Amino acid sequence: MTFLHPLALVGLAAAAIPALLHLLERRVPPEAEFPPLRYLSEAERQSARRLKLRHLLLLILRTALIVLIVVAAARPLFPTQAGGGSLHQPTALAVIFDNSASSGLVVDGRPVLEHLKAVARGSLVRATSSDRLWLVLADGVARAGTPDALLATLDSAGVSARRMDVTAAVRAATPLVDAAPFPAREVHVVSDLQRTALGPGRADVPRGVRVVALA
Repeated sequence: MTFLHPLALVGLAAAAIPALLHLLERRVPPEAEFPPLRYLSEAERQSARRLKLRHLLLLILRTALIVLIVVAAARPLFPTQAGGGSLHQPTALAVIFDNSASSGLVVDGRPVLEHLKAVARGSLVRATSSDRLWLVLADGVARAGTPDALLATLDSAGVSARRMDVTAAVRAATPLVDAAPFPAREVHVVSDLQRTALGPGRADVPRGVRVVALA
């Protein structure tokens, strides 16, 4: 387990406040003992024990409440089975995968397409069932799906005869992730970024959406 805001854990020091107050309340001045007071009734002793137990329970509850508030503020993240147990806040992610004709080239004995697939897989395998995902290929269609479904689509993608318009793809993908009610919203562009892949104009990226070029 890790925390999104670990500095908030400093507030755990406040959990000691109820214990300190409890100790201060118990520091009463000494009293002179008179013989008649030695003979307390059993009922009085039981009442004192119940009162002490109630104070102890209140101390535990107050301390636990402070700990829960601080830990909640730190936003703990737990590993999940999906996505290889990655740790991140819920994310809306669109992966733009450029499988246009230029991806069929071979560089250093390895097809560009296979290299780009490995990069795109790196983005998708970290996703969990709590995320919202899209995959955009050279045809410009934004495919929504689970991590496993989109990974299968990615693995089966071949070199396309279509020209990838990265600018248009970003323009189409950013509203999708921006509409998701998630704290993280990202667009990953996986492309060899050939000049022909950059269409005319520019893509206006909404505030809060992070666009990352990967190659």
